[in-house]
Amino acid sequence: MTPTCWQSTSSSGGTRGSSTLIAVVDSDQLKATTVVNALELASLMSIAQSGVKARELFNLLHRRRDLQVLYWRSWPDQPVFVARALEYVAARRSPLVDALIGWILEENGVELLVTWNTRHYSGRYPFEVATPEQYFRPAEPQLAAAV
Repeated sequence: MTPTCWQSTSSSGGTRGSSTLIAVVDSDQLKATTVVNALELASLMSIAQSGVKARELFNLLHRRRDLQVLYWRSWPDQPVFVARALEYVAARRSPLVDALIGWILEENGVELLVTWNTRHYSGRYPFEVATPEQYFRPAEPQLAAAV
């Protein structure tokens, strides 16, 4: 079963919808994030708290039983990595961080990304993209066909 990938920070570095995020974190649902997102959160922690707290957060994310931190399936050498990253940026017209996240999600077969940043991913990658509100919106009841 593929976990749902959650991206909790915006490209401007701020977090939004923290009550929704807390509900997701506290749920029993299988979740995933990318190493790029984990590093981004750690960098924000280092600014707000300290480098020690940043390392603690990064390690804590890896120890959670209900969260999988996704990495690239295989790590290419540096020239190949740069060429592949440039390919993702150019072909998908994506900012670098979004392209790296998309690359990891594609390699790991993630089917759904839940993010506030839907416009940077929708239609550019093979996975579905939804905002937290869209993800948590109850499904519309199906009307029975009259015969």
